[in-house]
Amino acid sequence: MFGKTIFSRVLFTNLSTVLIGIIILASLQMVLMSNYISKQNESTLAKNAESIVSLINNGISQENLNSVLNGFSRSSSSHIIITDVDGRVIVNTTESGYWANESRESLELDHLREVLSGKRVTVVGTMNGAFNETMFTLEVPVIRGENKAVYGAVLVSTPIPQRRSMLFELFKILLFSALVVIVVSFILSYMLSRILANPIKRVSKSASDFAGGDLTSRVAIDRVDENVTEITELADAFNNMADELEKSEDIRMSFISDVSHELRTPMTTIGGFIDGILDDTIPPEKQKEYLSIVKDEVTRLSRLVNTFLDITRMQSDKVNIVKSDFDINEVIRLIIIGLGPKIDKKNLNIDLVFDNDVCYVRADADKIKMVITNLIDNAIKFTYDRGTITITTCPKGSEVFISVHNTGVGIPEEQQKIIFERLYKVDKSRSINKEGTGIGLYIVKSMLGAHGKDIKVKSVEGEYAEFSFYLDRGKPTVKGGGKPILPDNKIK
Repeated sequence: MFGKTIFSRVLFTNLSTVLIGIIILASLQMVLMSNYISKQNESTLAKNAESIVSLINNGISQENLNSVLNGFSRSSSSHIIITDVDGRVIVNTTESGYWANESRESLELDHLREVLSGKRVTVVGTMNGAFNETMFTLEVPVIRGENKAVYGAVLVSTPIPQRRSMLFELFKILLFSALVVIVVSFILSYMLSRILANPIKRVSKSASDFAGGDLTSRVAIDRVDENVTEITELADAFNNMADELEKSEDIRMSFISDVSHELRTPMTTIGGFIDGILDDTIPPEKQKEYLSIVKDEVTRLSRLVNTFLDITRMQSDKVNIVKSDFDINEVIRLIIIGLGPKIDKKNLNIDLVFDNDVCYVRADADKIKMVITNLIDNAIKFTYDRGTITITTCPKGSEVFISVHNTGVGIPEEQQKIIFERLYKVDKSRSINKEGTGIGLYIVKSMLGAHGKDIKVKSVEGEYAEFSFYLDRGKPTVKGGGKPILPDNKIK
């Protein structure tokens, strides 16, 4: 009926609330005013009746009494009847038209008998046909002497239509006030509905534009919106979401470009060498050498594909952790041997700081090897030539502390909280390493997360970077410990 928009619903709700409030207040006001008028009338009639009784008890003459009663009747717009103890009408100031039977000389009323017995009675009605219309009547007894004998009754009446006229005038005032309030409420509700609906429309439009491919679409916040906390929070939440999605899209596009390059290079090499072998461009005596290069490139491709599969498994929570006890120091030594060519190429110093030659941890050996390989490989990439990489292991209670520290470019402070995000890469313009897919540290954090562990980073830009984490301490699997492959702590 009123549509499904916020504007129409807020407008309808506000107006309905105001209208219901006006009806309730007006009804309450009418009831209170009616009661007030009734009490005022009763009080006025009671004073008049008591005054008349006092005059009668003071022995006023019939002629003077009639004159006084007529004055009372005109000034108070009331009708006065005095009866004797038998109900016969002695004085009647009622004008023609009100009195149903002007020749009527007595009143036969049950409530009059109560008055003549000494009680005060209030009656609303026509007095059993004595009046042509409904009257509000106060009946009081005339009591004389020390014995409190009742000698008659005084009946003071006022027409009900007179009271209704007062209430009708009040109703007109309330109705006019209600119309003014409704008009003002409509204007204010309309403005409020617009204030609430317009920013939501802007959010909806920005969301539609964003979904349509405009990643720069944002919700503008004006001065009016700033005064409404919920609207400001909604706009900020949308803009923050849009910023993150735009950043993710930029990272994704950069990742696709890098991966395409990573895949294209070995594929080009493989294709070129195979073509050379097939068309005899490469002589038979060198084919084995080039096939070895092809094999290395295939291995590189396989490793790259496996890395992507690892990411897929981590995102689907399908990483299986098979824990065992193994020597973490030995794993580190083997990794360094495997990365020897890269280390030698940059003439780096490797400093192993082991509290013990043998240090057992309990974890998934393959996953932890991947973690440490990524950290050391990352350190090699971002260490200047002739720099130093320090690897530390230290048992601490039920855990083992492990860190990889390297001198070099370091990591900008603003990037330290986001370097573990998937596909994130340090700004190439500030890095000495121009390659990589931006997934190494993401894998590190994910693998440690699968173990229930976290990784921390400390860095000073232009000086050093250090990554550290803890693993559960393990038990020796070889009695008396094993012999380290590289017993020296200094490797150059």
